[in-house]
Amino acid sequence: MQEFKKPLISLIVTCHNLGKYLPECIKSIENQSYKNFEIIIVDDFSDAGTKEVIEKNYKNKNVISKFFNTSDIRVIETGKNEGQMGAFLTGLKVSRGEFVCMIDADDVLLEDYLSVLLQAHMRVSVAFVSAAQMEIDENSTIHCLNSVASPAFKNCGGVYKKLEADEIFNTDFEDFEVKKITNRECPFGAWCWNPSTSAMMRRSALEFLFLFKNVERYKTGADKFIFSFLHLIGSSATVSRPLFAYRRHGGNCSGTNPVMGDFRYLKPESVDRLIKWNKNLHFDTLDFIIKNYSYFCARLNSMNTKKLIFKIIFSFNFLTIKKALKALLYKFC
Repeated sequence: MQEFKKPLISLIVTCHNLGKYLPECIKSIENQSYKNFEIIIVDDFSDAGTKEVIEKNYKNKNVISKFFNTSDIRVIETGKNEGQMGAFLTGLKVSRGEFVCMIDADDVLLEDYLSVLLQAHMRVSVAFVSAAQMEIDENSTIHCLNSVASPAFKNCGGVYKKLEADEIFNTDFEDFEVKKITNRECPFGAWCWNPSTSAMMRRSALEFLFLFKNVERYKTGADKFIFSFLHLIGSSATVSRPLFAYRRHGGNCSGTNPVMGDFRYLKPESVDRLIKWNKNLHFDTLDFIIKNYSYFCARLNSMNTKKLIFKIIFSFNFLTIKKALKALLYKFC
């Protein structure tokens, strides 16, 4: 039988002032059951405490450079705070993997994270795959094994057998469902996935973003733009199995307070971000495609490029509009 190579996966860990949580994140990557990966830490102009953690644990002190190497971890330092989008693209430019994950430094991966997401990619041809999530707090205490923040696979109840105390926290889920999501099911601008760390993305789809210049608009919420864009050009899929632990510590950019990932508990600043992201997304994506029209035509042909533009202009999703209206209501109440 022909011996094929296993794809390399690049894990780009974006870190801004999250040194307290970074070692646990990196350890969870090193413990993956799938071993063909590289780790790239992007230190996005962090505070002294975070720099000390990175210096002590991950830098090769013999190299005086912007770019550092250890045996299996590379560290890049930014000259200013570029934000989530800028930091991710900085890491992407030096990554080598056929598949790429954008990891938040305060999250923790379960050991089958890479293998399950890669298996999903091998079964469905999409631009990216997003997994369900667990919830932990700042002390890594488990609060929920399958979060209500997972939009495609909400826990709707069921019949359960009583478990022994230790079995309650078992994260070794054997069965999972992979569901392909088309642009018809999830129109442009809608949200059908979990945050940054949930996803494994195809490099061939991400390469379009090397031309994206408006990174300042997405210092937070980069996953909103990236996932929406990738879904537009190549569809997506969701995996029902929780594969990472999303840490709620009160300073999360993505939305809610430490209680739970429910829209009802959005913090005021999160409401403002939600309104801003939905307002900017259509314009920024149209602007991106039009300014790079010849490149898109060369990659996708002119007819498909025009289709992308029409999908953006005429996209309509009642749930997204409803959420935006609710956000405005919460803002002024």
